Amino acid sequence: MLEGIKEFFKQYGSTGLFFNAFFDGFILPLPPDFLLSGLSIQKVANPTTLAMICSLGSVIGGCIGYCVGRFGGRTIVDKIFPNSKFIIKVEGMFRKYGVWAIVIDAFTPIPYKALTLGSGLMKFNPILFAAVSFPVRSIRYILVANTASFIGEQLRSEFERTFLLIVLGVAVLIFLVIQCKKKFAKA
Repeated sequence: MLEGIKEFFKQYGSTGLFFNAFFDGFILPLPPDFLLSGLSIQKVANPTTLAMICSLGSVIGGCIGYCVGRFGGRTIVDKIFPNSKFIIKVEGMFRKYGVWAIVIDAFTPIPYKALTLGSGLMKFNPILFAAVSFPVRSIRYILVANTASFIGEQLRSEFERTFLLIVLGVAVLIFLVIQCKKKFAKA
């Protein structure tokens, strides 16, 4: 499924990249990093230009996610993230770290939509949210695009496979930890 989504956006080049990043900000399960790296390797445009297109789409989509969280409330957010524990964790990050939660999430592969929806639920300052998200997302995407362009096609497939294995491994580990906590809580 994710490969099909990636191929759909890929056929539209930089416009597809913008919309992949835009929808990743509030609903799409595929981060734009893979498409960004593929387009950078193919030299569709300058890697930094592609990164800025991706950043712009991501933050605009993030603002939509913020509005969904703020005005749609918990009911809508729970439909997007049925496991509300993830959103509760993001809310905890906001309480504990404030603006640094945005910096951490915007730069790492943590799902950006969880941050955008959670920040809306927490009624975090929307101007500060966008003002922090854009430069941090830009730095991240500039690094991804230029690294991919430098590494080239030969290593791209190995990188994607390794990255997916790491993400799957982390997801399985998180799932196992949650299951263990549930079992110990019942005991």
